[in-house]
Amino acid sequence: MDSSSIALTIISVLGTLSSIVFAFLAFRRNDKRDHKDAGKNEGVMLSEIGYIKSSIDRIEKSLNHLEERYTDLSNRLVKVEESTKNAHKRITELHEEIKGGQNHE
Repeated sequence: MDSSSIALTIISVLGTLSSIVFAFLAFRRNDKRDHKDAGKNEGVMLSEIGYIKSSIDRIEKSLNHLEERYTDLSNRLVKVEESTKNAHKRITELHEEIKGGQNHE
């Protein structure tokens, strides 16, 4: 073997090794970027889930408030119906008293 073939063999081995090293470094760089992007996407998803959860909590609070108002209104309506029934009953009694008093005269 002469010196030129040894030099070419060394250069080709170094070229092969350097291409393997550069390929590995590129893989690592892309792997880190992929992990960074995945982490960013996960953070966005968690943020959106948190927003949805807080919105649901606000809606539940509003529904509870509306339920309280509905119950209060329902109770008030029952009282009005009772009062109306009693007033109607009293008017009927007064009407019968007036009718009865007119028949006796």
